[in-house]
Parts: sequence; structure tokens; C-alpha cells
Amino acid sequence: MKIFPFRAHYPEEDLIASVDSFLSKVKEQYREFSDNGFFRKASDPAFYLYEIRVPGGKSYKGILGSADVEEYLAGNIAVHEHTISDKEQQQMELILQRHAMVKPLLLCFKGSDEFYGLLDKLLERSTILYSVQLEDQSTHIFHQISLAEDVERLKNYFTQKVPKVYIADGHHRAAATARLYKKYKKNAGEHLAVDSMMAGFFPYDELEVHDYNRVIEILNSISPTLLLVKLSQYMHISPLEVAAKPGTKGELTMYVSREWYRLKWKEEVLADFKKSGNDIDYHIFNEVVLKEILGIEDVRMDYRIKYVEGPAGIQGVIDRSQKNDLRVAFCLYPLQLENMVSVAERGKTLPPKSTWFVPRIKNGLIVQEV
Repeated sequence: MKIFPFRAHYPEEDLIASVDSFLSKVKEQYREFSDNGFFRKASDPAFYLYEIRVPGGKSYKGILGSADVEEYLAGNIAVHEHTISDKEQQQMELILQRHAMVKPLLLCFKGSDEFYGLLDKLLERSTILYSVQLEDQSTHIFHQISLAEDVERLKNYFTQKVPKVYIADGHHRAAATARLYKKYKKNAGEHLAVDSMMAGFFPYDELEVHDYNRVIEILNSISPTLLLVKLSQYMHISPLEVAAKPGTKGELTMYVSREWYRLKWKEEVLADFKKSGNDIDYHIFNEVVLKEILGIEDVRMDYRIKYVEGPAGIQGVIDRSQKNDLRVAFCLYPLQLENMVSVAERGKTLPPKSTWFVPRIKNGLIVQEV
């Protein structure tokens, strides 16, 4: 895996009254902010040890660098989800508008004692570029790794010991960057140099995978009663007295007409999907509920489908559902990290928005200009 140091641009805290408000606007307004002096520029290219501390004492650590786009095209930056076309288009437009990548890809890989030992040494020898605390009380610390021998040590480790990484967050940014790279690589001097992508490299055990739930605006096409009848052909259904998320793989919960239900795939349904090696709940849900029952063929383009990340909780699902009376919500069990890796290894993909990873990296905390 080829990775490179890059020259970071980062917020000028003395000019920012509200960090969270500022960061919420960076995605669209980075060029304006940068031109007006709201970002500092690191003196030299470097790698960065990125540490995220959250309330409760937990800390996540990884390396920030720039990944070669050719590694993505070669499949060494492996995908596990289909992208959504309009989001990919939006990302291309933003890169061209900003001349910058304002949020790193989140890439995961199998760590090792050697890697953690290297992190400890780098932490001792690095200097803090800057740190910032956000409204959610998380603290983001960027340690600059600029000594020549440390830069080479990191490059060599990834070249020799990390043949493949997996996208945890950033499928659309990666796909958009690769499209621009393929279009402009013959005329690099005339266009943006999009031959690399800013990325955070985190070992598996530094990440948490949460559920990603669906809210579908469909009750103008099917009544709640008919929906339950159709679902009963594929699932065991039982009413719930209180709102709940599924407790195990093979189970879903549904919220419709202000009532909650527990759904469990019938054994014969699971057996059919297991034969093809696609018995992951998110895949079965797409094939059975969205396509077979609701007639939604292209989940990447259908605007009736909304997504609610797991950390938003049950209340987040309810709030999104109750925006109008045409919506039904489904909560799915979180995908396990090993399942995601297995899907990517087999060259398969999951439906869009099948995983929600923690930690999350905010737009604008660190930027790579292109």
C-alpha cells in the first residue's frame, strides 16, 4: 500500500468563534474560508498521528496520510458498498469547486503488535500540530510526524506489511476522486492533481460498527395491512409493546402506523440466501423487502429511502418516520466487521449505507489541497 505525506491545512482557531458552526459550513465554503485566512498551512509535508478522545475515556488512534489513487483502481483500497449516483456526482463537483479534500477517507486494516509499537514510538517523537474540542465533548488531536526517518518508516511499513485496506467511510469520495483522476491524468498540468486521496488508516480494533436503519416513504403505494400480509410470507411477525432495535442477526424491527413489530426471517428464506453466500441482513432486506415486496428496483436512485445512523437511537428513527404519515421504518442488526471484510474480499458489495463506523471525522478538521 503506497501512502505519502501531505501538507496539511487546518483551522485558524483564533479566528473561529464557534468551531462546530464553522466546520458545518466547510464542505461548501472551504475555498472562501481559505482565501480569507481561516486556515493555517503546515510548513512541510508530513504524516499525522490522529487521536480522537471521547467522553468516558475511550480513545481512537490512527495515521493520516495520502493514499495513491492507483491503489484504489487496483482494488487494494477495497470497497464493500455500491455508491449512490447523485452523491458521487456531488462529491466530484465539490472537489472541483474547493480544489481540496476536506475530510479523510476512513480506511481500516489488520493491525499488529509491530504497528502498535510503531505508533507508540511515533507518539513520543512527534509534535502536536493542533488539537480542538467539539460540542460533543470529543477532542481531536493531530500529532505531526515530519522527521525524515519516521516518514520513511511509516511508508515502508505500509508498503511491506499492509497489502490491502478496506473503506469504512468515504465510498463516494473515493469513487469521485478516481473518476477525476482517470479523466485528468493525461493533462495533469492543466487540471487538479487528484492522484492521491487524504485518508485515515485505523486498525480494525480501533473501530466500532453500528447499525444503519431505513425509513421508506411508501404507504401511498401499499397499506400497512397489506405490507404486514406480504412480510408474513417471508418473516415471523410479532407485535412489540415498546420500541426496540433487533437483538440478533436475522431479526429486524419495524415501525409503522405508530406500532412496533419484531420480524424474523423464516428458515427457508435464510437457507436460500445462504446457498448463494449472501445471507447478510442488509442484502436480504434489499432483495425481499425493497425489491420483491415494495417494488423498489434501484436503491441507489430512489429518493423515497432515507437512512438513519445507529447512534441516533430509536428516537432518531421515530423522528424521521413521523415527518409524514407515508413512512415506515425498519431497524437492522449491525453488520459485523468480519462480514464486511469478507464481502470485500470476495469482490462483492453490500447495499448503500450498510455500515456506520465510529469514530467519525468531521469536515474541515484537516484538509489536503489538490
